[in-house]
Amino acid sequence: MKSSSGLLRPLRLALVLGLALTATGCETLEKFNPFEEKEKPLPGERHAVFPTGVPGVDYSTGPGQPTNANAPIDLPAPSASGATSSR
Repeated sequence: MKSSSGLLRPLRLALVLGLALTATGCETLEKFNPFEEKEKPLPGERHAVFPTGVPGVDYSTGPGQPTNANAPIDLPAPSASGATSSR
């Protein structure tokens, strides 16, 4: 009987730890924090920073390539014997 009781306790502990780790990753439990202070919005009017869009950005075209996208890659010159260099 001692062997089943010796196995049951670590099994229960593993189950509780597994459930606790699962619950900590759950996004819906963020609402149940009793110590969280509610943030009050700052007083005043809200205005759009760029009401007609960001100046200088054309949304009708795709993003451009970086300036170094066509930079040449310096490869090591092949050896005269055609074999790869040894370390």
